[in-house]
Amino acid sequence: MSSLLVKLWQALVSGLSIGSIYALIAEGYYITFITTGTLNFGQGEFLMVGALFGLTCYLSFGLPYAVAVLAVVLLTGAMGVGLERVAIRPLIRHALSLSWVLSTVAVSIILKNAAVQLWGPEQVKFPSPFGETVVLIGSAGIFPQELFIIVAALGTVFAVQLFLRRSLFGKALIAVAYNRNAAAVMGINVRRMVVFAFVLSSALAGLGGILIAPVTFAWAYMGTTPGIKAFAAAIFGGLDNPIGILIGGLVIGVLEQLFGVVNSNLKEGITFFFILTVLAMRPTGLMGRREITKV
Repeated sequence: MSSLLVKLWQALVSGLSIGSIYALIAEGYYITFITTGTLNFGQGEFLMVGALFGLTCYLSFGLPYAVAVLAVVLLTGAMGVGLERVAIRPLIRHALSLSWVLSTVAVSIILKNAAVQLWGPEQVKFPSPFGETVVLIGSAGIFPQELFIIVAALGTVFAVQLFLRRSLFGKALIAVAYNRNAAAVMGINVRRMVVFAFVLSSALAGLGGILIAPVTFAWAYMGTTPGIKAFAAAIFGGLDNPIGILIGGLVIGVLEQLFGVVNSNLKEGITFFFILTVLAMRPTGLMGRREITKV
């Protein structure tokens, strides 16, 4: 296999790995959007908290990686409760108010500054529980953590969708998403479902953080770029379509890695240029629903 093909194969696997994290975070955007019509623009910082708290559990406390993952999910899920109570609920009551946008951005800034105070501004290496020995697939060396990320992140996305479609609690959440007034008449606690949406969204971001940290670095400013790209993936795939969001995340991850093989300095710009081109032709995203308004 030629060196170029090896690089492209490695870029493809890395792209699927990082893209599955974008899809995981974007799934959180989807859940809060369909339930409340709002988004948490601090999703990237919840990813950062997941990475740093997971690092503390794994290294400082000596917990097994699986237990550290569970601790991260519980912490970030609890933070989702606080986010909904402080930054969303008081502001969403006002019709046509977009104050929640600034409110969630403010939460992200607070979390970033708190992380600097607690963990410092330096990048910290998160040791992979699978070691640093590469696995040869063809002639390309792939880190086991990258393969684990793909399986874990995509498995979680599908598990969440299965939960929403099959479980009684998930169906209640979907009912609130379709029509909260009708759901309330049927005896569903709408407020509880809204809180749960933010718990699930925040926990997904935290899970993404502890998954991706071993192939990057854990630090206070790591969440900004993934948060933006996950939002781009959600818009690109269709904010109201979970399958479109999944495809959007994977496409963005793969494109940026493939473009990076050609020119690492231009990969971000070329990727977003491609996204803008697609959205110019399909403003609702690849698989988003088109609104038809009768006049």
